[in-house]
Amino acid sequence: MKSSLFLIGCAMLSPAINANDLPPILDFYPLCSPHTINTANDKIVYDIDPDLLESSSDGVLSHRDAYIQQAFVEIQRKAAAAGADAIIIDRLSVGGIERSIDLQDDSSRVKSNTKQIHVITTAQYVTFCDDTQLSKDPTPYNSEGKSVSYTQTTVQLTMPNEGNVLKQAQKHQAPDALITTDSAYGIHIGDSVDVLQQALGPHSIQLQLDNGATVYGYGRSLWFVVKDNRIEMITQDLGLLNGHGQNQIALSENYDGDNWVIANQVRQGDGLASVKAHLALKKQGDVYSVAGKNSRLILTFEDYNESLDNAAVSRLNSFAIMPLTVTDDHHVKFGNFDNIDIATLLTLAFKQAYTLQPQQLINQIQLTDNGPKVLVNSNVLLGFDRQGVVNSIKITESMFGTQTMSEFNAVLASYHLPTIKSQLLERYPNAEDNFDNIMLTKGTVMLSINFDSYDDDAQLIDLTLRF
Repeated sequence: MKSSLFLIGCAMLSPAINANDLPPILDFYPLCSPHTINTANDKIVYDIDPDLLESSSDGVLSHRDAYIQQAFVEIQRKAAAAGADAIIIDRLSVGGIERSIDLQDDSSRVKSNTKQIHVITTAQYVTFCDDTQLSKDPTPYNSEGKSVSYTQTTVQLTMPNEGNVLKQAQKHQAPDALITTDSAYGIHIGDSVDVLQQALGPHSIQLQLDNGATVYGYGRSLWFVVKDNRIEMITQDLGLLNGHGQNQIALSENYDGDNWVIANQVRQGDGLASVKAHLALKKQGDVYSVAGKNSRLILTFEDYNESLDNAAVSRLNSFAIMPLTVTDDHHVKFGNFDNIDIATLLTLAFKQAYTLQPQQLINQIQLTDNGPKVLVNSNVLLGFDRQGVVNSIKITESMFGTQTMSEFNAVLASYHLPTIKSQLLERYPNAEDNFDNIMLTKGTVMLSINFDSYDDDAQLIDLTLRF
């Protein structure tokens, strides 16, 4: 097994260098073109302070800004030693790793709990010419680690970082979770998309269907089907994403709860007899319905064995609001990604940058813990920055429906990927072996592959490449 040595960053300043003596990280380019004395690529790995983890229930990336500042101090110290007057950050990539391993074999138990932030940068160490004035042209990343843009009137605007849409969704005041025969959360059948998004905030996921409809998902379990810009159906079980696919979406405190209520009296978990006492239920196959004027409320019940001595109890599990007429089956219409050579990207020898086209953004998970992702097909997600440039790839087991292992391996083969751990270690010989995971960093590239066990012939279950 390969061992690894991580560079653990330290924010302490050398006694010989005062913080005020460190070269600044520039927010704007100098008016006079500076001289670049060195272009430095750095990767600094931080083990997250346990006190920070205890004080926050969010993931490791919620501490992104604090560790960026520590990394910037390290960069400033190196630049000072090189004789630089200032620093320009050309590239900044921040990744988080949360991994727990608790394995038992014949000889011993292996335990590992890794919570880290990786800060990867490309920085120019520069010296000024005689004129040290700064222009109004922003550098790619400012001294706070944020990207800056500006209008033609040269007003500087700090662009939101990748987590702001998620934070906006988390802070949104959701409407009351009231359900009727034609509405949910205050959204009625026939309402427009604008009404939906204004009331419920940023959607978690958007999917294009082959019948021309668009699906907007909120959290992992609230779906609005839109056709001709009008709400056609509302459901908790769309039947598209499987459990693994739903897990790619960030959980929503607003819309993944069980606090919804029908007719001010019926709630999830209520028994069938109790629901019948409040609603005029009509049995239709395996479900029950309540008719409205132009739509119907569909209720699904699940049987629970709550006692060995008594019969199973049927309890309310989910709802859907459907048109009175039968709706089409739903199938996702995936975009064309032939212009993006994923197989070459996975060789780690790529040089070309790929920019997503508007038509490739139609199937998108907007709210994840690591920025938005587009769905290439049932197995592949592409991450991208605010300019639409692809910056990550995730290949994983099917996110839609069922898929056999041989079918998944055929997907891997289409990208020229081996399927088992020993073969992948041969392909990436410098990778670090972490039992059921291997990891490789190469410059600004980070590759992580997970397996179904820690054996040499373990099956690949997902791969993530960030660059």
